[in-house]
Amino acid sequence: MTELYLVRHGQTEWSRTGRHTSITNLDLTEYGVAQATSLGARLDPSEFGLVLSSPRLRAQRTAELAGFTDYEVTEDLAEWYYG
Repeated sequence: MTELYLVRHGQTEWSRTGRHTSITNLDLTEYGVAQATSLGARLDPSEFGLVLSSPRLRAQRTAELAGFTDYEVTEDLAEWYYG
């Protein structure tokens, strides 16, 4: 059986305040960095056959801080541009 894990990026300044980021490319806050780093203690990158990431900096940085350095960026996971 295939297992699928969905992980949201760590906190950004806009997610902290409830703003929608859409395509705005924001980095993680210090708390977001801590969230992403702690994810590495829960998930073992060597157990994953495929890791995909949104093209946004916040998603890629979350993956890297969690120890997932071998990931593919796909536009299919990009946040919607909703104006």
